[in-house]
Amino acid sequence: GGTLFGIHLVNTLLTLVTLGFYYYWAKVRVRAYLFGQTEFAGDRFSYHGSARELLNGTLKASLVFGVPYFLLKNAGNFLEANMGIQIALQVAASLLLILFIPVAITGARRYRLSRTAWRGIRFSFRGKTLDFIKLWFTGYFLTAVTLGLYYPYFSTKKHAFLTAHSYFGSEPFKFSGDGVVLSRPFLRMYLLAVAVAGIVGLGLYSFVDLPGQNIEDPEAMGSFVFGAIASLMIGALVFRLLWLPYSVIEQRFFWEQTSIGSARFRLPITIWPYLKLKLGNLLFMLCTLGLAWPWITIRNI
Repeated sequence: GGTLFGIHLVNTLLTLVTLGFYYYWAKVRVRAYLFGQTEFAGDRFSYHGSARELLNGTLKASLVFGVPYFLLKNAGNFLEANMGIQIALQVAASLLLILFIPVAITGARRYRLSRTAWRGIRFSFRGKTLDFIKLWFTGYFLTAVTLGLYYPYFSTKKHAFLTAHSYFGSEPFKFSGDGVVLSRPFLRMYLLAVAVAGIVGLGLYSFVDLPGQNIEDPEAMGSFVFGAIASLMIGALVFRLLWLPYSVIEQRFFWEQTSIGSARFRLPITIWPYLKLKLGNLLFMLCTLGLAWPWITIRNI
């Protein structure tokens, strides 16, 4: 952590002095250090990316997605268009943003793997971006219409695509997982969050005594809206808290279903140590006002 802190300190100062321009060089320095400190079977990994490549990638993404998104987002107000046109432009901007996410995921994975090596052998990603975009939009749509219940299947299919199209030299990684395995713990978490939200909503409903009031009365309607929003917020909070243990189950499942050649990966992580790690990291960040970032990075790795 101390060595990484020294690198981080210099990176931060140079990024501030150059008004953010040094950010890409800083990122490469951190990646190169962390990869070089990671060892497997007696040999260390190496990172061969360059700041110029990261900068060029950002500029291309800005031109292809950033500029059109900004124009679509602000054109309605600038042209003083009617409400219908403004809504259409906002929808188009949102769709462009959703399209950017799968393109960015595949692009980042392709670049990072191609710049990573072990024993002089490069990794690579050979999946087609268009295929991942189709998978992404289908999964995004099904997750939305099922109110989130399709998520375990969507998440598993995303991971399967990214893993099965990743290579070490000429050897492909394989993934044999099925989303139905994750659907059970996800459903338990989902139903618990919904139940808590429902109980809170009923409690608030009884507290404001809406059954005896006219729902068309503005005061009663305000109380009803407040109760609904409060129950949704509490349900979302419970869901977010339960997400940490679920994420452990998900990551463990993903690794255990991943193999290369005849070797299968394993992630012997359990929920409580992971929760302690995350809570400890949060405490360190708060107590040091963010200065503990290098040590937290090392702890996570």
